[in-house]
Amino acid sequence: MNLKKFNSDYFSPMLSKNRKQIGLVTLLAGLVLACGTALYVPRESALISKGELKEMQGGRAVYISKCGSCHSLALPEKYSAQEWKALVGRMAPKAHLTSQEEAEILKYVTKNDSSLLGNH
Repeated sequence: MNLKKFNSDYFSPMLSKNRKQIGLVTLLAGLVLACGTALYVPRESALISKGELKEMQGGRAVYISKCGSCHSLALPEKYSAQEWKALVGRMAPKAHLTSQEEAEILKYVTKNDSSLLGNH
């Protein structure tokens, strides 16, 4: 029986393409798992009015886009409402946040904690 030597050059373009696709899928899945599912998504409830819900959803979007562009995002439950107030206040100038964006982020990360209302 005449067995030819395995020629990896024949398969390498196909393997290289598959490796790139697998790498890309793995990277995208990691990003989704690291950011998308860990951060809660505000939903309408008896405690949140439609206006507040829109602000919290906007705060989540700004938190992800502005804060997440420089560093990894902390889960909202990692800090108390008072700690978030200090952190957001300290980081707002660095992130070039408007006062509205700052308020929306604070509403989102504190889950609309009423103890902070009016203290911004």
